[in-house]
Amino acid sequence: MKSIHAQSIQKATWLWNTTLIVNSTADILQFAASQQINMIYLQINRDLDISQYQRFIAAASAQHITVEALDGAPSWALDQYRHKLQDTLQWITSYQQASSATEQFSGIHIDIEPYLLPNWTTEQATIIAQWQRSVQMITTTAQALHLSASADIPFWLYTLNTPDDHSTLSQWMIDQYDSLTVMAYRDSGAAIYDVAQAQLSEADHAGKNMYIGVETNPSAEGDHISFYGKGADALTTALSQVTTQASTHSSFAGIAMHDYVGWGKILQH
Repeated sequence: MKSIHAQSIQKATWLWNTTLIVNSTADILQFAASQQINMIYLQINRDLDISQYQRFIAAASAQHITVEALDGAPSWALDQYRHKLQDTLQWITSYQQASSATEQFSGIHIDIEPYLLPNWTTEQATIIAQWQRSVQMITTTAQALHLSASADIPFWLYTLNTPDDHSTLSQWMIDQYDSLTVMAYRDSGAAIYDVAQAQLSEADHAGKNMYIGVETNPSAEGDHISFYGKGADALTTALSQVTTQASTHSSFAGIAMHDYVGWGKILQH
């Protein structure tokens, strides 16, 4: 498989705390410049006036940073709660229509994790089928708005099949979305690449982009999940290792750091 040029590798981060775009835009963009961030997944908060988003995205655009609209919840996979997904997609549609080119989102980034639902184990096939319908609503909306559609997926999604058994669930997701971010949450470069490798290979064959997500926040799943408390040097070394290994995949698009706040805390110590 071909290697891609380092210049084309992107660095992204999730920004969930929307009060920060009201009070700390300069700090965010200064951090982005220092860490070569060129993409931000920005949480949608419908309680914020759209002018706050317009101002932030315009400032980010001036720094050549693209901003994707981020939202999601496990229940959004289900038919009975799809109206919540619909509400967010409608908000994005209205926002785009009300905003100038430099104020607009460049994509929709969805974080639906239905495997966190209490009935996932017992009703998996039914939930997956509903999840697929939600994904199709997302991608249809994105196409209508001329936006990219992307999502977060767990690294083990390739172990599941679609209900019709035509493909792995991860391959189906890769085919639907423009790009995906695989949550390869481990605390060493080798371990991150190891769990991301299967999804990278599937994306290689599909000709799609895959970002590798790295965790910096505390995790209840165990010490091996995150770089929390492990220091900036360990994180920097791991990111370098992952980038080197993953660059052998044509699908590898970059690193996504979860999240802006957690990442900043590690670098401060």
